Amino acid sequence: MADVEKEKEEENENQEASNFTVNDKRHWVNEDDSDGDVEMEEQVPSYVKKLKDEAEEKDKRLREYIAAYKAKSAETEEIRQRLQRENEGKLDQAKAKLFSQLVPILDNLKRASGSAKNSDDFASLKQGLDMTIGQFSKELEGNGVEPIKAVGRKFNPSTDEACMTVPAENPEQDNVVIEELEPGYMFKDKLLKPVKVKVAKAG
Repeated sequence: MADVEKEKEEENENQEASNFTVNDKRHWVNEDDSDGDVEMEEQVPSYVKKLKDEAEEKDKRLREYIAAYKAKSAETEEIRQRLQRENEGKLDQAKAKLFSQLVPILDNLKRASGSAKNSDDFASLKQGLDMTIGQFSKELEGNGVEPIKAVGRKFNPSTDEACMTVPAENPEQDNVVIEELEPGYMFKDKLLKPVKVKVAKAG
């Protein structure tokens, strides 16, 4: 009788054991490889994702800055070329105006040279040359070119070129220009040609 009860007791224990199940909550158990990858991506720490997003944003901004810089550089180059063309056009206009004023003077010089070959009237030739010189000087002055006036003032090395020195008659005359040997010219504040002078020097 005791054996029968013992068998029933063992049978009940086996039945309870067969009804017992274990649930393993570890995420990689009973999952295939693809599901594991998705789960791993979801498990990336938030600060890593934040750094990744910031890096992508900075990379995007960098590309935008580079594109903007290239566009600005192209625009600047286009403006520079346009200004250069405009300046060249203005310079050509100024040259054309100047040449139009000089051509008649050249024509007068040619006429004077032609008349000298066919005539011995040197007085008329001199008069024609003097008129041409006056015309040329007037055109230069009208365009801002002026002769340098040096006689009677102190020698100025920025505009004068001393070609000769002579003894000064008195101490006040020391380093004073007493004679102009060859004219010099200024264009506004720019030196075109220095005036060649004779300067007095005190002994």
